[in-house]
Amino acid sequence: MIKYMKKHEEFITDALELNIGEELERLKKYHKIQIEIIQHERLAHLLVTLSFGLFSLIAVLFAAAFNKLEILLLGLLFLVLLIPYIIHYYKLENGVQKWYGLYNEIDKQLHKNPKKQI
Repeated sequence: MIKYMKKHEEFITDALELNIGEELERLKKYHKIQIEIIQHERLAHLLVTLSFGLFSLIAVLFAAAFNKLEILLLGLLFLVLLIPYIIHYYKLENGVQKWYGLYNEIDKQLHKNPKKQI
């Protein structure tokens, strides 16, 4: 997903540098759809990350309460799985924030060069 986000970001940046004029409206709609798709992906990853965090916390608390090494190992396993999810979610979140900036830049260029009214 991160590769896809970078590729799309490069596409939008290149299109803005070309100053495509009349195609800006289509570019804006396309980019907005991509943002909506990524927002859905971001929500799914947030839920998974929060779930793994909760599972880790519960397992460690149970291990401490019942003094069981097996449960502590399970909590550590959840923690090991949680770290890559946090890193991935962090990259998704930062990527979406960049995309919001690109959307604003498209809007800015669109209003700078409005279509001629007949």
